[in-house]
This record gives sequence, C-alpha cells and structure tokens, in this order.
Amino acid sequence: MIAKIVATEPYLRSTLGVLPSTGTINQHNFNYYGALQNFQVYGRQVGTKAKLIEQDRRSLEWFLTKTGAQGSVPESQAAMTQGVETSPDFQLQQTWNLRDNSQLKLYHRQTPTVEVQRQTSNPSTIALSKVTVPERVPPGLPVPVTYEWSGAGEDLQSGLVLLTWQGEGDNPQSWIHDHGIGMGAIQPTAKQDTFQVIERTAMLPPANIPPGTYRLVAKYLNRLSCKSYSLPIPPAMVTIDPQATAIKAPELDLVTQLRTQAALLPNGLKDIGQVFAEIGRINQYDPIQDYLVQAQLTLAHRLQTSPNRDWAYGLGLANVLKRNVRGAIASLQQVTQLDSQNPYAYAYLAFVQLYNWQPQAAHQSLAPALAKNPQLRELQALDGIAALMQGNLVKAWHQLSPMSEQG
Repeated sequence: MIAKIVATEPYLRSTLGVLPSTGTINQHNFNYYGALQNFQVYGRQVGTKAKLIEQDRRSLEWFLTKTGAQGSVPESQAAMTQGVETSPDFQLQQTWNLRDNSQLKLYHRQTPTVEVQRQTSNPSTIALSKVTVPERVPPGLPVPVTYEWSGAGEDLQSGLVLLTWQGEGDNPQSWIHDHGIGMGAIQPTAKQDTFQVIERTAMLPPANIPPGTYRLVAKYLNRLSCKSYSLPIPPAMVTIDPQATAIKAPELDLVTQLRTQAALLPNGLKDIGQVFAEIGRINQYDPIQDYLVQAQLTLAHRLQTSPNRDWAYGLGLANVLKRNVRGAIASLQQVTQLDSQNPYAYAYLAFVQLYNWQPQAAHQSLAPALAKNPQLRELQALDGIAALMQGNLVKAWHQLSPMSEQG
C-alpha cells in the first residue's frame, strides 16, 4: 500500500488518513512502513471527532478504510468512513483482501491539491506560468486559486513564495498568501531535474478589505540560502465585491490557517483554547509541521521591512510551536511594540520568558501592562510566578493568594 502511494505521487510527501485501528491495521504501523520509504508517507488517525469530520475529509489526499471489524475506534469513525467512500471527491485506488475475509480500501483524491510532473524544459529560475482565480468574490470567505509553477527540482523543493494581492490605484490595502511551493511537500530530487507544480488551494481576503480590484505580486524566497527575488508573473487579478456570490473553495492551506488563528491571540484567554485546538487539528495533516517553518521564514522576511501586528503574532505563534524560545521572545517583543495597548501582548512575552527561566525579564515585561491593568488576573498570576522564581515569597503571596481565594 505504501508502494502504491509512492508510485502514484513519487515526488510528494503524503499523509495517509488511517480510519480503522486494529492490532495490525492502524496508523502506527503505516507510519512505520512509510518511514522505511524515505519518510515519504506518514500515517495518521483522523475522523476521531464528529465536529471535525468534514475538515478532516477535505484536508487529506489519501484515506484507508476497511470492511468488517474496525478495532478500537470512536463513534465518529463510521461517519468518517462513509463520508470518504461515498464522496465524489475520492476514487478507489486499490483494494486488498485480508485473511479474515475483510477488505482494505485505498482512496485518493480525484483532483489532488498538489500535482508534480517532470518536465523536459530547463528554466533558469522559478516561474509562475499561470494563475486561475474567480473574477469577483466577496470579502472574508475562502477564494479558490490555482498556481502553476515550474523550475529546477531543488529550487522548487526549497522554495517559498511571498504572494501579495495588492489593491490597485489609490487602494493601499492587500492580503497575503505566502506558502511553500507544493505546500512544502515536494520530495528531494536530482539537481538537474525540472518539474511543473500545480497547486489547487484557497486564499482568504480579510472581511474588512475594501471593495476593488487586487493584483498579484510575487516573490521567491529560498528557505536554505534565504536569497530572494521578484517573480515575473502573468496578469492575475480579482475584484472584491460584497455583493458577489460565494464560490466553493478547497480548504485553506495550513500557513493561512495558522495566520488566521494567530490573529485571535490579541483576544487573550477568550480565544486561546480555540487557537490551540485548531493547531492540534492541522498538525495531523502535516506530521513534520513544515507549515510552521514556512510561516517562520516568510513572516520574518516580511517583518524586516513591513511591521505588521498580525504578522508579528503569527511569527510569535510559529516560533512557540517550534519551541524556538529565542525567536519567540524576539517576535513577541516586536508584538509588544506593535500592539502596545494590549495587556495580553506583554503576558505572552512574559510567559515565554518564564518558560525560559528568565523571571526578572518577565517581571520587566509585565510592568507596563500591570501599570495600566493592575486587576487583570492573568498578569497578576504571571507576575506572582516571576516573583516566586526569584525567591520573593512575600510578593508571590501577595499576587497569588487573592486568586486562590477567588477560585
């Protein structure tokens, strides 16, 4: 089965959604055998929560189902299996008969999100040959978009693209659609090989973006050398129209989903649970979490010249999730500069500093926020922990004991 996936998509890293969970047919075994194939296939159990079935189904290219005994699975697994087997989005790729008279069924997405095809031409640089996007779309909803790239295999594999949909004329507004070429899933290839990469994905114009026409501007960034250059591209534009009809779109790419969740961080505890629940979900789809690396590099590159609060939160979140403590502290320090009136900006910075055993730095980071928001319990708790870590038991008691009394 692993060989079938590799033969079908020889130039891509794949994630297989394993729906049964018996002693022999489970995500762990398929993950093991996928690792033996140069880590080209990863097995993950999805469909374990009823409310996430549709997102799980839309987010993976490969699924494995089984007839007969399913093993240790949640109630939602039956609905997930039916959703895959009856969906017109998937085709049955192959079946295998097992000794217990059950069958394994391998399903593949009819129209893959990413396709990689070998080419005979030899372009000197990465080229964006075609962009397909609807003419008019409403703001605040996913928009289907297809990008067609070509170039040397090693440049495609290490390539990140900074895509800006920029307002025309006097409109300074824009949105971004940065990601790794092939969603970062292209496998290593021979240096001289050239390929075409087709991405069928979705972007997300902000809900408050002004109506008007937006034109694509593209830049290539090599994740290894950090060299970048502007890309000549064919004309590509879309009109934002609040009266336009919404168009069916695939799932947003994982980098866009990460940035969307990071934009909720200024709201503090009210949304923090949702943010990390969503991160846990999308981590299943990219087992090596390469989407975090894509976000780190593209956002850091943009922030060098264009300070932006939401991008800084996105970079901070990506660094935290990658356990890059030094990078997280640096990006969250930038967050406190760009969102200086928000007490949670200082709280996030202090939390990471405490994690890094820097209680004095955490105390200093909290001071401006505490001066304006002395009753905010999150700030009091962090300041109390900072005092405790510095051996200041009196201050720690002063900050933390009222919170225990409040429940």
